[in-house]
Amino acid sequence: MPPLIALPGTLLDARSLASILQALRLRARTVLLGEAETLDLEVQRLAAIAQEPAIWLGHSLGGIVALHLAARHPKSVAALVLMASNARASPAGGAARRHAQWQLAQTRGLQALAAAKLAPGYDLTPDDPLQSTLAEQAQAVGLRRFERQLRYADQRPGLLSPRLTLHCPSLALSGGQDRLCPPQQSDEIVGLSTSSRHFSLSAGGHLFPLQQPQWAASHIQDFLDRSGSASSMRGGTAWSPSTREAAVHKRLRPSCLAR
Repeated sequence: MPPLIALPGTLLDARSLASILQALRLRARTVLLGEAETLDLEVQRLAAIAQEPAIWLGHSLGGIVALHLAARHPKSVAALVLMASNARASPAGGAARRHAQWQLAQTRGLQALAAAKLAPGYDLTPDDPLQSTLAEQAQAVGLRRFERQLRYADQRPGLLSPRLTLHCPSLALSGGQDRLCPPQQSDEIVGLSTSSRHFSLSAGGHLFPLQQPQWAASHIQDFLDRSGSASSMRGGTAWSPSTREAAVHKRLRPSCLAR
C-alpha cells in the first residue's frame, strides 16, 4: 500500500485520528494544517511532503484541504478518504462565524472557544469526556495555526461548479446527525469520482472519527483492500471541469490515472 497521510480538522491534532490509524494495517503519519499563509501555499506544502502518491485521509477541514490537493496536485494522490467533509465553497455567513470564533480565541483563549462554541456545535453535552480533549487539542494546535486554518476555510473555492473530476479511488464517510457537514454533502463528493463510495453512520455526528473510530476504521480498511496494491494506486492528472465520466462503481477501480 502507498503511505497514508492524515489531516485532522480545525483545532484538532493527531489524537483525533489516532484510534483510526492504529487500527489500519499500513504506515501512516499525521500532519497538522496551518503552516502556510494561504490555502494555495498549504496545498503546495502538503504536495511536497508526499515523496510518492499517498493515501490522504482527512477529517472536516482536513478532508476539504485533501480534496483541493487532489484537484491541484493529483500526482501526489493515490486515494482519498474524506470524513465529515464537503466540496463546497465557504457558505454564506461562514466568514462572520469564523471571525467571531477568532475574536473569542484571542480574548478568552482556545480552551474557552472549545467549550463555548466548538463543543455545542458538535452537539456535545457539558459532561461529555470529549469536552476536555477538545480543549487540550485546541490548545496544542495554537492560535497561529488556528488563524491560518480559518483562512483556508474562507479561501476555499467550490469544486462542484465547475465540477471537479477525480480519477482516484475515493471514500466518503459521514455522520447522519452531523449538522456541519451532513450526509448529502458526502453524496456530492461521491459524485466527483469515477470510483467512489459513501457510508453514513446514522447516529454519528461531526466527531464520529473520535466517537466511533472502529466503525470508520472498518470501512477505511475495506476500501483500501478493495482499492488494490501500491502498484495499482498511482497519481492522476490535473482536474478539469468535465462531466462525470461514469456511474459510481460497486467495486473500486484500481487506478488513479485519467481515462
